[in-house]
Amino acid sequence: MRRVVIIGSGRTGRGMFGEMFYLEGGFDLVFADIDSELIGALREQGYYTVEKKNLLTGKVAKTRVDKFHAIDVKRDHEEYIDFLVKSELVATAVFPESFDVVASDLAEMVSLRTSRNVVEPVAVLLGGNYVGLKARFDMAITTRLAGSERDYYDKYVTLITTKANRKVVYPVAFGEDALALTGDDKSVLQVDDAFRFEPGWGMPKFFEPVESCELSMIKKIWNENLLHCSLGFMGAYAGYETIGQIASNRRAWELAKYAWLEGRRALELEYGMPMPSESEIRETFNKFTSPYLSDSISRIVRQPIRKLQSNDRFLGPAFLCMKHGINPYFILHAASYGFCYMDENEPQSMQIADAVRKDGIESAVATVCGLDVRDEQSRFARDMIVAGIREITAGDSEVIMQVA
Repeated sequence: MRRVVIIGSGRTGRGMFGEMFYLEGGFDLVFADIDSELIGALREQGYYTVEKKNLLTGKVAKTRVDKFHAIDVKRDHEEYIDFLVKSELVATAVFPESFDVVASDLAEMVSLRTSRNVVEPVAVLLGGNYVGLKARFDMAITTRLAGSERDYYDKYVTLITTKANRKVVYPVAFGEDALALTGDDKSVLQVDDAFRFEPGWGMPKFFEPVESCELSMIKKIWNENLLHCSLGFMGAYAGYETIGQIASNRRAWELAKYAWLEGRRALELEYGMPMPSESEIRETFNKFTSPYLSDSISRIVRQPIRKLQSNDRFLGPAFLCMKHGINPYFILHAASYGFCYMDENEPQSMQIADAVRKDGIESAVATVCGLDVRDEQSRFARDMIVAGIREITAGDSEVIMQVA
């Protein structure tokens, strides 16, 4: 049987990759994760449920995923690497802070494949909200290889960028299945058309090969996620609980929409991506305000420092705007809200608050966002975010943004 190892067994790993490969059929499904508690729960329960909803109609389809392996990356490391060596496909679904650890595991896979003289190719499907994902992994893997291992990697291993963008959230209550996931009903996975398998290779039916998935990833992170997180940061500051609630606030939606359009204009000038039509804008609004998408604000804004980094959702498109002579006013204003809320259950938000209190706003913004203030554009971004923070915390938008 064909095998796929999914590294990272959370919302994307289980809720998209896992469910899609399970429905495809014919795959030995292996989930790998560093979360020992999660792996133990998967082993004990032996199944989980994925509920897919159409966000406009509410139509629901459910899939019960079972008959899989669950591997603890640390405790069962040798078995985990052996699974990687004997796999046709590997999929990653981890946060950027885990990229180097996963790259080390993949380099170990290459080393063992080389020593065992495994001549079957392997494709590594890269999933993650990060612009430049393939280049980041390629460098992290190849720097750990030498001589024949590097030759083997060049010949038999292909890194494939994917656009894993199903909106998946943990349900508040879902029967007796503590491992259940629910999200939208995307049924395809965009992948780079760069596989090295022999002609006639059985490509999974849910794959949608595209010439450059990197462009789709840029659109996703620097535009779609920009809109999502703009609403999320504003919602966190105002005390809303769900994305639908904050998107229904007219002022919040308009501010986030203008940030979205600033970023989209930069993408149009840089990559030829067209501006959204009025119908696309309306459909996007309807999805965010849909009663069928109860995505929590706390989930959207978690790890705010990562989201505020110079290559991520806000500053990535902001710098692209500046390259094309566009003032990213609304993008940087939305980023300012990331410095204005505190959540004791989100350590990074408290870390931001501590930095502002101890070092002052200017220094905190530069540090949190990773800005080199010797650079003119970085100073501009810092100063715009600082101005936004001062405006927001002065109370100019407090009355308008407060929860009804």
